[in-house]
Amino acid sequence: MTQVDVPHALCQSCRQCCHFMTPPEMTPFASRLPSDPEQTDALPPEFSITGKSLSLSPSHREGFTVWTCTLLDEEKAACGAWPGHPLDCRIYPLVFTLDQGEPWIALDSTCPFSSHRPNDWFLAKALEIRDQYWNQWDDCQKRTLCHHFSLDTFPHRTLLVRLDRPQT
Repeated sequence: MTQVDVPHALCQSCRQCCHFMTPPEMTPFASRLPSDPEQTDALPPEFSITGKSLSLSPSHREGFTVWTCTLLDEEKAACGAWPGHPLDCRIYPLVFTLDQGEPWIALDSTCPFSSHRPNDWFLAKALEIRDQYWNQWDDCQKRTLCHHFSLDTFPHRTLLVRLDRPQT
């Protein structure tokens, strides 16, 4: 199973990946409430958490509303669904995104870990993710994910791997 192993100490010093300013666009797919209930079933199973419910809880910090994953243990900076957390959490700071309507895997450059490895390392991981997951999913699952990406305006990213477009 491909995942990006960000050192725990680095996560403890940052914790941004479990906190969100603008749900649902930047949140794990498992936390999003679909407008069409049929689309939830079409999500690839890798985005589900077995036996756990992932949701976001709002709080106010420094004048902003911050949404925090309910599976996050704030004191330990640890995920309550570990190691069975959703795929998009396991591969962060790599993210599924859109660019001009086309699906990509990109690197979120706001994550401190993004500067701890060269882009070629992240590119190799993105290719593994494409081959292990994207290339195995059917077009219905890919369309559902693209519908949920909503990240055409993802602000701080480096596009790494363009994904094949699902058939309509």
